[in-house]
Amino acid sequence: MRLPRKAVVVVGGFALMALAACGNSTTAAPAAQPSPAPPSTSAMASQFGPACGAVPKEGAGSFQGMAQDPVATAASNNPVLSTLVAAVKQAGLVDTLNGAKDITVFAPTNDAFAKIPKATLDKVLADKATLTKILTHHVVGKTVTPTDLSSGTFDTLAKDTVTTSGSGDSFKVDNANVVCGNVKTANATVYIVDSVLIPAEQFGPACSAVPKDGAGSFQGMAQDPVATAASNNPVLSTLVAAVKQAGLVDTLNGLKGVTVFAPTNDAFAKIPKADLDKVLADKATLTKILTYHVVGKTVTPTDLANGSFDTVEKGKLTTMGSGTDFTVGTGGAKVVCGNVKTANATVYIIDSVLMPPAN
Repeated sequence: MRLPRKAVVVVGGFALMALAACGNSTTAAPAAQPSPAPPSTSAMASQFGPACGAVPKEGAGSFQGMAQDPVATAASNNPVLSTLVAAVKQAGLVDTLNGAKDITVFAPTNDAFAKIPKATLDKVLADKATLTKILTHHVVGKTVTPTDLSSGTFDTLAKDTVTTSGSGDSFKVDNANVVCGNVKTANATVYIVDSVLIPAEQFGPACSAVPKDGAGSFQGMAQDPVATAASNNPVLSTLVAAVKQAGLVDTLNGLKGVTVFAPTNDAFAKIPKADLDKVLADKATLTKILTYHVVGKTVTPTDLANGSFDTVEKGKLTTMGSGTDFTVGTGGAKVVCGNVKTANATVYIIDSVLMPPAN
């Protein structure tokens, strides 16, 4: 059983806060004196966002002070990040984070954690594996610049991804806002955010059939656009063949922020062979059916509860259900593995092929 989303949110936020506190200004060039000089004013000006004003002006927790220490140590010197620091210590990640090189940390504020019920937070803090997964979901293993944030997808140390968007000094990380960005520590770039990032969680009985490693695994599929990702998953080989037959590979790979309801091989096997062969031979009909499985925006598990969505085929697709039990379309197709992420899509694997309503 998965922990409640709130539990996940709580832990992630804490770890990030510790990291956020850690990273804040660039290292200074050495002065003429034996000891190194602090960062210059121009370097300090690289931070942006409304919450930057709450960072101490002097001392170890200031931007200048944090730039001298590795990220977990830097965070420990900033009272705004005390809960995050506690979570990082609880997970035993202090040395891991301090020893990493050129990483990026998305760090939730104390206010972000204050939104989480204490009982939920305590439960997550007591589960080291869950806590570690949440905290490492906030850490990217390379430097992410403000320019990179404008439209990015980045691998995290939790072996999943986060997405970013925005421009100027207004950016989002998944659904969280950056409130103080480009904070430097000795080994990290930190973006302080106003919400805890929740790792994507797949659900459903067929998820166990997805490969654990390689391009067809959840982690592997997250690296590729949707048609390419599906081609690496043996459970979806019939769908991939149909997409190729319709000439839709480039179309699907080129879309952004879409949702795909993907029938399994067994779903196609329910269709009599003669009927399936006839559809595959009719490009217009095949295209109409396949694009009926695609919604032009991100559909979350919460949205599925009682949804009505416009499809790329220009039809309507309805969903209903709760928890991890959802049906799609009027024929009652069931989601058997949901919330699968690719580089440009959210995928719900279903047990039946959806048929557009007759005109």
